[in-house]
Amino acid sequence: MEYLKLFLMGGVIGVANIIPGVSGGTMAVVMGIYERLIGAISNFFTDRENLKSNFIFLAIIGLGSLTAIGSLARVMDYLLEYHKILTHMFFIGLIAGSIPAVFRSHNNMKLCPTSAISFLGGLLLIVGFTYFFGHLEKPEDFSFNYQITAGGLAMLAIAGFFAGGSMIVPGISGSLVMLMLGQYKIVIKAIKEFNLVPLGVVAVGVSIGILGFAKFIEYCLARFPKETVYFILGLVIGSLYPIWPGLPAAGGAIAAAFGLMLLGGAIAYFLGER
Repeated sequence: MEYLKLFLMGGVIGVANIIPGVSGGTMAVVMGIYERLIGAISNFFTDRENLKSNFIFLAIIGLGSLTAIGSLARVMDYLLEYHKILTHMFFIGLIAGSIPAVFRSHNNMKLCPTSAISFLGGLLLIVGFTYFFGHLEKPEDFSFNYQITAGGLAMLAIAGFFAGGSMIVPGISGSLVMLMLGQYKIVIKAIKEFNLVPLGVVAVGVSIGILGFAKFIEYCLARFPKETVYFILGLVIGSLYPIWPGLPAAGGAIAAAFGLMLLGGAIAYFLGER
């Protein structure tokens, strides 16, 4: 039963990673497995005592993510194409409903100047990131040069590094980072053509990015737990801004949108209570 639960959680993270503006890291926070995920990634090669349990945990999460991406990509494309507002409102509910669980994740959340600065830093990071780069939504917005050169592969590796890191940072969308760095369309074309050279370079960059960012986040949680949790709280609340879709014109659709938002909030709150 525990493995099935982890598999489904991995599926939620996978679905989040294919929705522009939605962060897989945020979904990990929503489901209460963020710190465990960070610890398992960061200590995978050094914690021999828990190597088996960390491997099983990450393998099930990864399998769930890949399964969801492979099986639900078309479904999510359809929902985002024809029911974008309703879909985004559901995710807004999930994120908003997770806020109490994030706040309770540390036993001393008394507000002080450093924690307030940390919270505002996380909030402004997401809002500013979205404000400056949120208009970069379509691959067609970027120049497209699909030539395998040393410089091109280096850029793919760099983009993969930051996209991988962003996948585990709440509030930041990995796909948006790839768009921002002008590599999204190149990667999509490489996937369609099954071109292993650029895909391999991106995979290496993503892997290093995930490991590096995980170690940094774990260090912050160990040394500055309250400030880090407040920073994550700012990221989570700030992530509501980029995915806010606006309201539909029809009254019935507005009711449905807010109904789905409440449903998402109730699900997240219930998961946070467990």
